[in-house]
Amino acid sequence: MPPPVSESLAVPRWVRAADIVCLLFIVVAGIVAMSGGFRLRIGGWLIGVTSPYPLLLWALAIGVVRHFSTTTAPVYQDLPPRVMRLWRLPGVPTAATVVVGTRPAILLVGYLAVFVFGYARGSAPLRHFDDELANLPVRWDAGWYLQIVTNGYSYVPGDPELQQNIVFFPAYPILVRLVGRLLGGRLLGYTWGGLMLSLTAFFAALVYLFALARDTLGEDEARYALWLIAAYPFALFFGAVYTESLFLLGATAAFYHFTKQQFGRASLWGLLVGLTRPNGFELSLPLALLAVMGSRASVAARLPKRRDDLLKALAAAAMPCVGMLVYAAFIWHLTGDPLAWVAGHVAWGRTYQGLAALVGDRYGLIASAGVGGYVASLPHDVLNGLGVVFVLATVWPVARRLGLAYAVFLLVNILPPLAAGGLVSAGRFSSVLFPSFIWLAGAVPPRHRAGWIATFAAIQALNAALFYTWRPLF
Repeated sequence: MPPPVSESLAVPRWVRAADIVCLLFIVVAGIVAMSGGFRLRIGGWLIGVTSPYPLLLWALAIGVVRHFSTTTAPVYQDLPPRVMRLWRLPGVPTAATVVVGTRPAILLVGYLAVFVFGYARGSAPLRHFDDELANLPVRWDAGWYLQIVTNGYSYVPGDPELQQNIVFFPAYPILVRLVGRLLGGRLLGYTWGGLMLSLTAFFAALVYLFALARDTLGEDEARYALWLIAAYPFALFFGAVYTESLFLLGATAAFYHFTKQQFGRASLWGLLVGLTRPNGFELSLPLALLAVMGSRASVAARLPKRRDDLLKALAAAAMPCVGMLVYAAFIWHLTGDPLAWVAGHVAWGRTYQGLAALVGDRYGLIASAGVGGYVASLPHDVLNGLGVVFVLATVWPVARRLGLAYAVFLLVNILPPLAAGGLVSAGRFSSVLFPSFIWLAGAVPPRHRAGWIATFAAIQALNAALFYTWRPLF
């Protein structure tokens, strides 16, 4: 029988809602006191929160009404056991330890690299702040996301060679804008709000990844899977103003809820993935395979026995495509062409050449210059290529251990970018392919685990030094 529910946990829902609202008001009041608040115009309405005192008064008023209406479970007694219950959820302590143990260290490496090695061309190409620490998250594509956050989307027709921000999908900028508003609604708040969002999403993604890995491997291997993905050479993007953390969270959550046949929650996470990155809609294919064929990762994910269950599963699998279509409709309204975001990738050098051309070019270079000449002429190409080799090497064992849907997830997220852009950003794309890390965690013997983590982390530190000093990593 389930354990009895204590009186502190068996309170009416309106009481719990009032407690949550009070706490939110107090937290936001503290943020406003530090950041100065914000003003937001929505249509003809101006919403402004520039002082913490009205929020504290509202919190006091709601708290008085709540405690005079019921004397059970005061919030100062009820909150600590609830927090402890959340902390004891499987994977939460490990995820928190992994985030705290890896992300600050990589940021420190990047910060020190700025002073030890300096910028590639003497100065930062993009600089929003004079202070190096404040400017640390402003690297490469982070500038595009911050541009969308502050100024919205824009489009200049008739110039296919011009890089434009419509190629970046909206979910991450929208969330950064919400967080940044609470931090003052200025550029510094948006910049560090984006960093906080990435770290929070990475933590939540690790919790889901632990749950998926535990269903297949066991708790010990699941903990190791978290350390592997956090130490991976391209995991530095999980602590940057990039979409990798949000994509990883949406993908792992969608797979987890799908395997538990919780199709409503899987739909929401799938929709988020479809709105996060241009290739997010490709998640629909592995989810559809999961709906039809099931998975070895969970007994609950077998082929749905009833037609209604199968229809619900397929509808949930379609949500990443729905997210992409929603953004395409917005782009249609903005530019007159629903696929302008696809054509816009040409300005970033992404044109379809095929996998044969990629392999042939690299083979010809190695044949003429040797391996040493290839590494010397295209070192960033080699780094990204290592990520591709790692993922492709795990496709077959992932299919055998986890199921075909997980292997297809790897292929649809690595092969199309290779065919359309070569090895550009291939390592970054490989960082979110969680089935490879689940398999590796189960394949590596315990005595070799420290060596894998140390090797991964060493290369990640190198990549971080390159990334934060504006040296080519893509």
